[in-house]
Amino acid sequence: MNNITNPFEYEGANNLPDNDIIGYYIEDYNFSRFIQSTKNIFLIGERGSGKTMTLLYNSFKIQYKIANQKSKSISFDKIGIHVPCNTPLFHKKEYLLLNDDFKKSIICEHYLVLSILYAIADTLSEIPEIIESSQSQKLDFFSEIEYIWGVDLDHSSINFFESIKRYVNKEMIATQKKINTYNSDAFYENALSFSSSIMPFFTLIRKISLLQSSHFLIMIDDAHDMNKYQIQTLNSWIAYRDHSIFSFKVATAKVNRPVFITSTGGSILEGHDFITVDMERAYQNEETDFFKLAKKIIERRLENIGLKGVTAEEFFPVNESFSKDIEKYKAIAKQQAEEKYGTNATKSVQDYIYKYHRAMYFRERSAKANKPPYSGFETIVDISTGIVRNLLDPCYWMFDNALNNNKDGITQISPKIQTQIIVERSQRMWDVLRNGLDKIIDNCTIEQGKQIFQLFENLMILFSKRLVSDISEPRAIVFSISQKDTHPELYKEIIALIDLARKVQFIYTRIGNAKDKGKQEIYYVPNRLLFPSLGLDPHGQYSRVSLKVSDIWNAAVNNKQFPINEETSTSINLQKNLFDE
Repeated sequence: MNNITNPFEYEGANNLPDNDIIGYYIEDYNFSRFIQSTKNIFLIGERGSGKTMTLLYNSFKIQYKIANQKSKSISFDKIGIHVPCNTPLFHKKEYLLLNDDFKKSIICEHYLVLSILYAIADTLSEIPEIIESSQSQKLDFFSEIEYIWGVDLDHSSINFFESIKRYVNKEMIATQKKINTYNSDAFYENALSFSSSIMPFFTLIRKISLLQSSHFLIMIDDAHDMNKYQIQTLNSWIAYRDHSIFSFKVATAKVNRPVFITSTGGSILEGHDFITVDMERAYQNEETDFFKLAKKIIERRLENIGLKGVTAEEFFPVNESFSKDIEKYKAIAKQQAEEKYGTNATKSVQDYIYKYHRAMYFRERSAKANKPPYSGFETIVDISTGIVRNLLDPCYWMFDNALNNNKDGITQISPKIQTQIIVERSQRMWDVLRNGLDKIIDNCTIEQGKQIFQLFENLMILFSKRLVSDISEPRAIVFSISQKDTHPELYKEIIALIDLARKVQFIYTRIGNAKDKGKQEIYYVPNRLLFPSLGLDPHGQYSRVSLKVSDIWNAAVNNKQFPINEETSTSINLQKNLFDE
């Protein structure tokens, strides 16, 4: 294990080598079957939830390599084309120089078409079988596409698709020059559109024998980075009724999720034009989807550094004294429950133990005691708040710390190091809040930064008081907002603050059942890494606190503590993802 690399390094998926994507990715059949379908799909999830990795893994470039590594035959039925939006081309602002919305739309569609054309050509140019199959038709392809597009291609490239890539690069430069020429309308006459460029291109390349029956999966990644004209254009394409040749797989964050308006003012409808797949999974306990996924992710990475067969629980052991204390309070809670409900009321007894045993541990700790030990794989999953990136971040720093103190090899991360890193990372989050989110978020005022800090501080005080109070749901660390219609202006201010906090992932949203039968509402989940530096329990329970708009506003604006009201606690059933039973 000499010269070992940190297996938990979290690099953006776009920056990973292909073999790392293959080696690290844990395939979820439920996601893959939707992406590999012919339907239009929106993949929704917070940043770091694995959207890009999922698209890349299902791209044809990666699937081709996987098939080769496993010595399997290559299927050309589905050709996944990955189109990243977080690129300089997508962030070009020249269109803002124009006053005419129609011309802005044309420019933005032109750039979008160029990006997709390049991605298609780049993908196909790396597949030897496709190049070989197309060589005999190369001259015909040049002739046909030059005629349709009205352009001259460079015939000296090693293959047809390399010529397309060179044409796209040249056109990008030419476009920028034309746009920057004052009062030049020459560009608009030759601007590319989906129907005039991509559709004929698909028709052409399907003449290649290997691609005659292929369906192209256009994977638009980080769609939240697109401008409104690009989004409207994309929606117009999604509204196409004929998807026999192509479909769109659009990955976007929950924050700044694109609207569904088309370039003609219409709209696309969920269930009719597309299907939404939520990338986030329940993560409350070891039986949930995210816990199982997290375990696979950690163990796959351990295997990659030679620790095959080492479980996540073995590598991140729980502090022994904490484990003993928890067992002690489970026994105490069981005794109390049996005295209250009787020894035969098994479910009531188990529910009581679940609700109260951890609260007892935190409640009966001395006020002068050190912070509780935060260790064990379950705790690491808890503080991730169900986000893969949040799962790997503390693991990276734990491994780095352990490596500095043990050059000979690492077989586990001690509970002491786990606690140290978790508390440090937690404190770092609070430092960011204290210094003001206005320093790291656009359009966040100094006053709003202060109010967000006060809101989170008072939320933690509320959760701390609940934890030591004799109430029915002491470990509730999720909240909903009530009386929204009573104070609409205050509610608007609160949502503005929450949305700013969501941008930097200090808080997340989930969907769950409301008190009103049959209805659903939004629940707000503070990032659980905020809890350890304050000595709070990040594990939580399946319940939420209903907070009044006026109380939230007072907490944020006037730095007033939340009142504790037993009636505000309610058990919840957070919405399971599309694939949970």
